[in-house]
Amino acid sequence: MLFDILTPARVLFGPGSTYRLGEETAALGRKALLVTGRESLKKTGNIERVTQPLAVSGIEVISFAEVPPEPAVDVVEAGRRRVRDEGCTVVIGAGGGSALDAAKMIAGLAHTDGPARDYLNGREVSAPGLPFIAVPTTAGSGSELTRTAVLVDPETGRKQSVRSDYWMARTVVADPILTMSMPRSLTAQTGMDAFTHAVEAYTSRWATPYTNALSREAVRLIAQNFYTACHHPGRRDARESMLLGSGLAGMALNTARAGAVHALAHPVGVRYGLGHGVVCGVLLPYVVEFNMAVVEDKYAQLARTIGVAQADASDSEAAGRFHHFVVRLAARLEFPEKLGSLGLTREDIPELVEAALGSASLAANPRKATHADLTAILERNL
Repeated sequence: MLFDILTPARVLFGPGSTYRLGEETAALGRKALLVTGRESLKKTGNIERVTQPLAVSGIEVISFAEVPPEPAVDVVEAGRRRVRDEGCTVVIGAGGGSALDAAKMIAGLAHTDGPARDYLNGREVSAPGLPFIAVPTTAGSGSELTRTAVLVDPETGRKQSVRSDYWMARTVVADPILTMSMPRSLTAQTGMDAFTHAVEAYTSRWATPYTNALSREAVRLIAQNFYTACHHPGRRDARESMLLGSGLAGMALNTARAGAVHALAHPVGVRYGLGHGVVCGVLLPYVVEFNMAVVEDKYAQLARTIGVAQADASDSEAAGRFHHFVVRLAARLEFPEKLGSLGLTREDIPELVEAALGSASLAANPRKATHADLTAILERNL
C-alpha cells in the first residue's frame, strides 16, 4: 500500500482561536494581503474578529475585498498585482471557499511569471509562493485544508481545479464562532458540499485507511449535526461539529479526491449560475444510487456509523438505508428533487457531460462512469 499524506503545518481549531491570528501572522510576515469576499465579512461583523488580532500584533493589512461567489482568474491577477505593488509578505484568506481558493492561488502564484490562466490550463507550479493563512467562515469547502483552488475561466466558461503541494496553508485558524452568523440557506448549501466531500472521499477509488478514518468521522459529525446547525444557528456545539466535519472531509479529499457528483456539479453550476452546494445536494442521491453496485459495503458502513442501520443489518439493507437518508436529508434541507427545476435542459446535457468527462474527480469515482452513464443521470434530473 502506497499513499501520500499532505497536511497544513499548523491547525488552530476551536472557539476563540481567531485571537491567535495576529501572533501566527507575525511569525510569517509583517505586511499581509487580506483576501475576502466583497461584503459578507462586514455584514456579519466577522471582519473585526479577523482584523483586531492583526492590529494588536502590529501587522500592516492591505485589504483585497474583491472576491465574488464564483472567482475567476482575473481576480487572481488583480490580487497578484496588489501583492507585488504593496510588497506584501504573507496572504490571509478569510471567508468561504471562494475567498480561500482565490487567496491560495494569489499567494501561490505571487512569485511566478505568466498569466494565472496558464496554470488553470495545466502549467506546472514549480516554486513556492508567499505563505498563506486560511481562516474559514463557512463549514463547507474544506479548502483551508487542501492544496486545491477552484476557479472559473471566463474565456471558456469552465470551472477548473488547480493543485499544487506548495499551496498548503502554513496555518489554519478554524474558529466555529465565525460560522455562527451564516443564514440557514448558506448553512445548508455549504454543509451539503462538505457532506458530499466526505461521502465521495470515503468511496473514492483512491481512498486509503487514513482518508477512510477522516471521511467516515466527517460523515458522522455532519449527519448528526446538520439539521441542528440549520434550524438552531446559535447552538455552538453543532456549529463546531460542522466545521470540524468540513475540515476532516477536506483533509480526506486532499488525498482521495471526490467523484461523479463534483465532476457534474462544476459545469452545471457554472452553466446555470447555481450554488455549488445546491447542485451537490440534488445530485448526491443519484450518484449514490449509481455507485451502489460497487461500494454497497461502504455505504452500509456509513449507515451504521451515523445510526440509521443496526450493526447486524445486511450490507444491502444498510446501504439502502443510507441512500434513503441522503434523499431525506436533501428534502429536509429544501433542496429540489431534480436539476430540471433549476434550469437544466435536455439540449444542454451533451455539453455538460463532455465537460464532466474531463474532470479529475470523475477518475476517482468508484464506478467507471461513461458518457452514457452521465447522460442518464442528468436525463433523470429533467
